[in-house]
Amino acid sequence: MQRLERRSDRWISAGLSVLLHGALIGALIYGWWTFHHQPAPPPTLAIDATVVSSKSLKGGPAGVEHKPSPSPPQTVSPPPVQEVQPQTVTPPPQTTPPPSLSDDQTVPSPPKPTVDKAIEQKAKEQAEQKAEAEAQRKAAERKAEQESEKRAAAEAERKAKEAEAKKRAEQQRVAEAKRKAEAERKAEEQRKAAEAKALAANQAELAQGIDAEQKLLAERSGPAMASWAQLITAKIQRNWYKPPSARPGIDCVIDITQLPDGEVSTVKVGACNGDDAVRQSIQDAAFRASPLPAPPNPDLFERQIQVEFKPTE
Repeated sequence: MQRLERRSDRWISAGLSVLLHGALIGALIYGWWTFHHQPAPPPTLAIDATVVSSKSLKGGPAGVEHKPSPSPPQTVSPPPVQEVQPQTVTPPPQTTPPPSLSDDQTVPSPPKPTVDKAIEQKAKEQAEQKAEAEAQRKAAERKAEQESEKRAAAEAERKAKEAEAKKRAEQQRVAEAKRKAEAERKAEEQRKAAEAKALAANQAELAQGIDAEQKLLAERSGPAMASWAQLITAKIQRNWYKPPSARPGIDCVIDITQLPDGEVSTVKVGACNGDDAVRQSIQDAAFRASPLPAPPNPDLFERQIQVEFKPTE
């Protein structure tokens, strides 16, 4: 998995780089300072001695070695004490090469340089601290990398869950849309079937009505209707009282409005060749004929009926 670099990682790297360069420059400056301010080498004691063999002594006893009287000791001042700075290592003092001596002279051995144990211990502790700091830095980097990987894994898992949730929601939406479309299709089919059924029923009823109307029209224009009109006219004539002014050949048209039970509600005399007395007598005769006779077929009944009145007397 690719590591995600954070801003804090860049700051840590930059800080460590600055510290490393600062330490290197400080070491160089300190080396230069110690080189020019190193302490003077301690003075050496000059021993003036002469080795004389027994053969060179004449007149003296064999095996007796004459030693010169020692020179008075010289006062040697101790070297100045230098303050020990932290994180420094004092280089060994430079020694002056001894002068060349003859074979008969004794050469004293140069003093051994001393090592500052405290400085060595300090340098060792600093190295250990540096190693520990480096280990802590690497551990912190590993921990940060692990946390970054965990965050990346968690983010990837979250995105995967969101994608899965969106996918399920989309599937549910598509399924719901299909279900709704199927329900609408079935409802539309049922509606069309109901409309077709109602249309067929209406057409059948209309056909039946047309047939009945045609049949009724046929009956009304046939002998049954004429027979009913003759019955009404005969009853009106039976209830008619002929006025004195009536002359033979009366021919009048009567418009009658009746109730379903045959009760006469209104009478109007239309075209008529009689005078007012004749017209009034015919109107009175129609009211006296109430209720009018029923038609032979109930379907022939009409509230508005028109009959022709032609009395035979």
